Amino acid sequence: MKASLYFHKTQKEKPKEAVSVSHQLLLKGGFVEQVSSGIFSYLPLGLLVLKKIENVIRQELEKEGVLEILMPVVHPARLWRESGRYDEVGPELLRAKGREEDFVLAMTHEEIITDLVKKSTISYDDLPFVLNQFQTKFRDEPRPRGGLLRLKEFIMQDAYSFDKDEKGLSLNYEKIGRAYERIFKWFLLPVLRVAASSGIMGGSKSEEFMFLNKSGEDVVVWCEKCHFKANLECATGRVKEPEKVRDFFQKKEIKTPRMITVSQLSNFLKMSPTQIIKTLVFKKKDGLVLVLIRGDREINEAKLNQVMGENIELADEEDFRKHNLVPGFVGPQDIKNIPIYADNSLKSEIKYVTGANKEDYHLAGVRLSDVDIKKWVDVSVAKEGDKCENCGGKLEFKPAIELGHLFKLGTKYSEKMRAHFTDKDGKRKPIMMGCFGIGLDRTMAAIIENQNDENGIIWPKSVTPFLVYFMNIANTDRAIKVADKVYEQLKEKNIEVFYDDRNKTAGFKFAEADLMGCPYRLTLSRRSISKDCLELKKRDEEKVELIKIDRVGALWKNF
Repeated sequence: MKASLYFHKTQKEKPKEAVSVSHQLLLKGGFVEQVSSGIFSYLPLGLLVLKKIENVIRQELEKEGVLEILMPVVHPARLWRESGRYDEVGPELLRAKGREEDFVLAMTHEEIITDLVKKSTISYDDLPFVLNQFQTKFRDEPRPRGGLLRLKEFIMQDAYSFDKDEKGLSLNYEKIGRAYERIFKWFLLPVLRVAASSGIMGGSKSEEFMFLNKSGEDVVVWCEKCHFKANLECATGRVKEPEKVRDFFQKKEIKTPRMITVSQLSNFLKMSPTQIIKTLVFKKKDGLVLVLIRGDREINEAKLNQVMGENIELADEEDFRKHNLVPGFVGPQDIKNIPIYADNSLKSEIKYVTGANKEDYHLAGVRLSDVDIKKWVDVSVAKEGDKCENCGGKLEFKPAIELGHLFKLGTKYSEKMRAHFTDKDGKRKPIMMGCFGIGLDRTMAAIIENQNDENGIIWPKSVTPFLVYFMNIANTDRAIKVADKVYEQLKEKNIEVFYDDRNKTAGFKFAEADLMGCPYRLTLSRRSISKDCLELKKRDEEKVELIKIDRVGALWKNF
């Protein structure tokens, strides 16, 4: 492609709105253009890369016998109501009223694929099979960030497996997992496969493919000793015992005016937060729940939602009023008709301080053995200083970018939406399902985060928009003729070449080549043409070598 015929505009200055390296280079290099918060247009260069990423994923999944389909972006709301997720998902799901029925904009496709399969008469000998698509999704993210790292509108590869039993589901799960490992090698992305939360997708098992990077908004927790790895959303740490425990010989109320935070209370009582209980009030579909956690810990919302089996939220003022609860001073004692869940961080047999259910008062000397606890749960965020739950080793915490996800959905959707198969005995059973996805936009950003320098992007050959950035900086009549001939030779050899034929300075073209990030730069200069040569340079090397012009067509068979 000739630059003079291409739609490609770069920026000299670093975009002010861009913080992550990938966001800066994508805008500066003319790969994408921001339309709105979390919404981008792909320009010709960016679309070439996106399609290359898609093709790598497609070819590796096809090796595993995965079949490709395409499902709609606009979904009838009735299908989401049938699965139960219409009311479970919050404002991230964009809902709309149509002329005849309600719709949602796809943030995922479990409902559509389940409905598609259930309309076929499935027998045990039709299983297993895996269906895949590449499709646009929309999630009304409250805080899009990092350019392509966290979007509202994004492109996903999502595959769905259908099996007759757990064994078949596990085989497909591992098969797709291995394909993903090969895919990320194509992109030169070192990924970790870690335990993850299933979130709104549900199911019995979930894993993510994480790329460690400072721009990531996820955190990977792993143990150096036993190599346990998990997303912080579901990681569990062995909590330290409470420190500097103060004894209370009997229960007593303590006046604590306007002290509604743990730090205020800890300073006032001159005691460790580890001896204080935080009592949080949450609202479920069927009523309120109290969740108790140690004062130095924080609630992990993903874990809590998993425990409750739904996405829950903090109670509001009206909820407190209806149940005669005192905001900031709630405690677990003498609570009627509200189930109480206690985090495992509180399992020490000590006397705690908690709210007294009375304004401006706390109660000291509370033993949880005297409290009617419905269930002990793990709902706290793992933190620095925790030990590995498995071996007691030191836990490391690193920021990461989630690139792919594997889910064992089981029968979560097939049972609710009546997607069945007939087994050998003629009995109807729900189909076992799996779901597997890679975010294409985010993968593009991660590749750039991993491979760049102060001058621009360094694309892997598997996804580069062009293999060769070819430029003529001699700018003589002879050089123009030679350059045009070289360009035609490269095209005849099916070499993807970007020919910078513009009347620009050498410095401008070198900067453009580095910014675009093609693996090879080929230059026709006055020095090289005098020797009937071209200058060849790899993007990630300083060395420049001369090659004969008449050899250029045969040169690329080795690359």
